[in-house]
Amino acid sequence: MNNDIFEKATRLNQTLFDQFSKAAEMQMSAFRRYADVTMQQAKKVSEVRSLDELKTVTSDQADTLKTMSEQMTQDWKEWQSYLTEAREAMQKAVSGQTEETPDSKE
Repeated sequence: MNNDIFEKATRLNQTLFDQFSKAAEMQMSAFRRYADVTMQQAKKVSEVRSLDELKTVTSDQADTLKTMSEQMTQDWKEWQSYLTEAREAMQKAVSGQTEETPDSKE
């Protein structure tokens, strides 16, 4: 019985570690994307020297905002998939089922 508890705890800890790693990777990836866009936009705005350039930057920002909105929607869908996957992985770990991931096959 004690062995069973330790095995479950080990599986649970490994699953938690794997899932937290995936979450951290997803967050860092999203942060990099949004930080890059912010820096690009700040650079464009800082280079404006005329009214025509301002109009161009403003119209470009509308396109950028649309692209960011689409990316945020995609990120949200990825988070929903991740949460479903994490829940299933935690259930498998607690129930004693082994989870085969691409990383564990190598």
